Amino acid sequence: MFKGLILIDNDQVDYSLALVDVVNRLAGEEETCVYGLGINLPEKVKGLDAVIQVNAPTIQPKDSRLTTDIIEQVHRKYQFDSIIILATEFGRMVAPRLAMRLEVGLVADITDIQVDKRGKKMIRPAFSGNIMASIVCESTPIMASVHPNVFQTADLTKEPEVIDFIPTDLKASSIEVLEVVESAESTVDIREADVIVSAGGGFTQPIDQLQDLADELTGVVAASKQLVDRKKAPREIQVGQSGKTVSPDLYIALGIYGSTQHIEGLKNVKEIISVNTDLGAPMNYLASLVVHGDAAEFARKLSTKLKG
Repeated sequence: MFKGLILIDNDQVDYSLALVDVVNRLAGEEETCVYGLGINLPEKVKGLDAVIQVNAPTIQPKDSRLTTDIIEQVHRKYQFDSIIILATEFGRMVAPRLAMRLEVGLVADITDIQVDKRGKKMIRPAFSGNIMASIVCESTPIMASVHPNVFQTADLTKEPEVIDFIPTDLKASSIEVLEVVESAESTVDIREADVIVSAGGGFTQPIDQLQDLADELTGVVAASKQLVDRKKAPREIQVGQSGKTVSPDLYIALGIYGSTQHIEGLKNVKEIISVNTDLGAPMNYLASLVVHGDAAEFARKLSTKLKG
């Protein structure tokens, strides 16, 4: 029996439950039992074999120190074969703390899993996304972090067993948790969009000029790492391994070369339109339709056509 634990992020419950697929893949042909750990869960969850609930209103859900303590105590009791955590800002604080506490390795930002006679291999980009590395983690439990929306789980109907867990000897954190008030502009998550108009290094105009086209298509604007690094687009709309993983019905790639780092941010995209002056760009080979030409000019003319 391969036992896996996933940490349920209260702000991203659906993406957390998709990590069931990670545990199932790591198990290979072994039978699995997937536990979810929820701290002050805001809703009832399905799709797991069991949910370990920690109900303690005094615990801040984003307190990485106390969360690490709780996961360690849960693991000491149940002895998991793997512990999987979302690679959010919060998850990136918890995962390395926990790995050090348990004295095991941590494979960060995995995008795929392969299990064969040589072991359980976790795949992640390396050298700035230029190659894909296969990493065999020989320590137990296997620990990994995963970008939201990289893996998907179709069946989330199973009613889990509910286990109430009371942690002991928790010390109040000295870190003050501040309330973050987001502006209206930052409330749109590109991961939820059905249509994405995305600009890359080959898009020569200000990215805000794409908003009209995105509005006409009832979509959102996104960008590649290259534009974000140049300070021409906010990191919240970055697609890629170091940004967000998206799964739209339509992805319009404007001047995007298509590095491994960017391609890893595209999962289960139904249709891709690639507009580029470079016909040899890797993105073109993934596209359903390739337009050879200037991306900014294409976006402007398509927006005008749609308005007409």
